[in-house]
Amino acid sequence: METLILVISFSFMLIGFFGAILPIIPGPIVSYIGLLLIYFFTDFNFSNMEVLVCGVITILVLISDYIFQFLGVKQSGGQTKATYGTLFGILIGLFFLPAGLVLGPFLGALAGALWEKKEKKQAIQIALGALVGFIFGTFIKLIYAVLIILFVISKIWIDHNISLGLKLLDNNT
Repeated sequence: METLILVISFSFMLIGFFGAILPIIPGPIVSYIGLLLIYFFTDFNFSNMEVLVCGVITILVLISDYIFQFLGVKQSGGQTKATYGTLFGILIGLFFLPAGLVLGPFLGALAGALWEKKEKKQAIQIALGALVGFIFGTFIKLIYAVLIILFVISKIWIDHNISLGLKLLDNNT
């Protein structure tokens, strides 16, 4: 049963990794669910504090993703319509993978900025700001996804080696 839980958990973490790139999947949350499955349904030793810290980091990563995009638009002079354009562009871009992931936020912010009656040059700057924010947020989510996977693997590895060592000690006595 524990093996099945591990397979399901790592599947969640792998989906979370892809969710770092695909905005439609809440990658950090899905990865964290994988960790929680192991915590609640296996005998591997995760402390309450480790799970709590991972949960707080998950929330911070999730929030920062939106903040980076918002800041990218705002720092470049965009307003509400450019922000909505970025979000709309991300969603439309999902239908045109992989280029849509990059072009979607850019074109959406550009359209939103033009809708705000910005000059073309300024609209392009706003679109580039949205793109930089999107890329930076994606990068942070990818780092998080990899670190969660490495953290879980290291905990499982340590627990396995400790239990193996205890068995060896038990057999020698």
